[in-house]
Amino acid sequence: MVGRNDQCPCGSGKKYKKCCEGNQQATVTAVFHEEIENVLQTFYSTYPDRGDIREYMELVQNWLPKLENKLQYELIQAICLDDYFFHHRTDIWTGYLKRTTKKMVRPATVATLASWEKPRFFVGQVTRVEEIYFEAKCTLTDELFMIRRENNRAIPEGMHIFAFLLHDGSEGVNHMLAASTLIFFPTNHGNVFEKFRAMFDKSGKAMYEFVQENHIEFWINLVNAGYAGEEFTSFEQDVILQAKEFLASKNVESDKLIMALEDYLVEQQPTARKAGAIAAGAIRFGQDRGLFDAKFTVKEIAESFGVSASSLNKYHQELLAYHAVAV
Repeated sequence: MVGRNDQCPCGSGKKYKKCCEGNQQATVTAVFHEEIENVLQTFYSTYPDRGDIREYMELVQNWLPKLENKLQYELIQAICLDDYFFHHRTDIWTGYLKRTTKKMVRPATVATLASWEKPRFFVGQVTRVEEIYFEAKCTLTDELFMIRRENNRAIPEGMHIFAFLLHDGSEGVNHMLAASTLIFFPTNHGNVFEKFRAMFDKSGKAMYEFVQENHIEFWINLVNAGYAGEEFTSFEQDVILQAKEFLASKNVESDKLIMALEDYLVEQQPTARKAGAIAAGAIRFGQDRGLFDAKFTVKEIAESFGVSASSLNKYHQELLAYHAVAV
């Protein structure tokens, strides 16, 4: 075993602690996270098995009439799946953990799986965003959690979220990851979260018992408030739709532009009298950044969206400034 003050085995001539020790620790951490992610992926690809499908589909059919007019069937299936595993058939989840733990060698992995026995239902609001985690405040208990980010997409402060959380195995207190579905909601649904908190306070029940009995009520309240599975407000959806329609009319494909526009919308929360002004600015931004090959004049873009060149340029400049910082 190489000591911290020994010469690094890489041959650099430096002490191990000043050279490759940090890389070794980073590699161990990466392998650990890959291992626990694989535990989750294996579970969701294996269960529910053939013997449990009927019972799970009965739960889905119970939720459908209350949600299907607004939510896509695939989303209803996803939220029902976690409800099934973590509120109805907890024996499937805990049995899988026990069998999997016996195969593990790393003490850190064994300890992490031991903490996963009862995933935590979480609804809350993003309060701070970091490179690897974002901080969120639980609506029901006011506790703060650091939740591991699933990708580098923008997460604006103030957005509301839903997930079942598991400890991520780090040394940080309340550092968590989503068991499967991590859903972000537009900021205009905050009243639904407040109503759910009021229901919880009035019930006088422990949190696990309350959410086990009232999980579906949370989604019913969201649907009744106009939620339709979107991550964007109606105005933001209009901006994205107009940009997509312009590109389609010109036979141009640019997923990178739409992704850049979505990040800008959710993080910067721009305001405009016309959604077309932001969409037009996005088209010029995409052109300037080489996100598609076609070329359009400012006049052509502005006229297509029915906005002035000055309005177009305002949001074009904002997008350039935002992504210059983001990069």
